[in-house]
Order: sequence, then C-alpha cells, then structure tokens
Amino acid sequence: MSDILDLEQRRRIYDIVQKLPGLHFREIQRQVQLATGSVTHHLHYLARAGLIEEQKDQSNLRYFPKEFSKSSTELMSLLRQRSIRRILVCIIDKEPVSHEQITQFVAISPSTITFHLKRLEQQNIIESKKQGRNKFFTLKTDKEQLTKLLITYKETFLDSLIDNIIEMWD
Repeated sequence: MSDILDLEQRRRIYDIVQKLPGLHFREIQRQVQLATGSVTHHLHYLARAGLIEEQKDQSNLRYFPKEFSKSSTELMSLLRQRSIRRILVCIIDKEPVSHEQITQFVAISPSTITFHLKRLEQQNIIESKKQGRNKFFTLKTDKEQLTKLLITYKETFLDSLIDNIIEMWD
C-alpha cells in the first residue's frame, strides 16, 4: 500500500477522501487543485487498488474510504446534499414532523421538499404516516448512526444547523 501512496498528488487525493468522505469529483478537484485528468487518473487508480470506493449518486460519482459501511456510505451521500441534510436535521430535531414544519425549517419551496421526501422514503431513510389531512415524517434509518455521521463530519458540512443538533445531543 505504501508504494501506491508514494506519489504526493495521489496521497493528497487519498487524504481528502479519508477526511471528507462522500465528496464528488469536482469537490475533490477543488480541494486538491489539480487538473481534471490527473484527479480522474488518481481516483481510478486508488479505487482499483482497493483503497477507496466509488458510488454513483444520481448524476454524481462520490468517493469514500474503503472502511465505510454500505449504510454509512448511503447516508453520507445524502448528507452531502445541503437540502436533504437540512430536512434530515429537521426530522431528527422535531419528529414526527409535518411537511409544513419541514418547509418552514428548511426554507425551500414545498415542491422541492416533496421531491426530497419522496426520495428519502424510497430509500427507506424516512417513513410517513397520514393523520387527518397531514402527513407526518419520522426516521426509519438508525437515528444514532445518522447523528454520529453528522457529529463526526460536522466541519465538512459548513452548516450551523448541525451545531444545533450537537448541542441537543450533549
């Protein structure tokens, strides 16, 4: 393994993936400030060598340390998306929570919230229960695992909402 990481550029890319799991290609490229071709080459090399994993997430290819579990990889892919991260933080904080409460908390359009909630339900991250005319959302995934990822990688999200959740868990 040491000779795989002997090249300084490859080592920098590997260190970024270890430190900031779930970044997509362009974010890694911005972090290491290398040409597209170099970053592509080194990422593929590291993946073939079994040091990192690539995961397709809609239109992005995200990179993770090999040690990440499948469930952590899936959750981290979602947490790297600001709107989804804010929705999940709202649900952790206030569950069970209505669509209207999420819209107020996250401050994005109701249709965008609906899109993300449907996606999260399809991925078995959340579930909904209808009460009267309203739907209420709760976590279906492991709350402790999700919170641990939020706390462990809070600096990488650059989001003050995460600080509120951490205070709540202290």
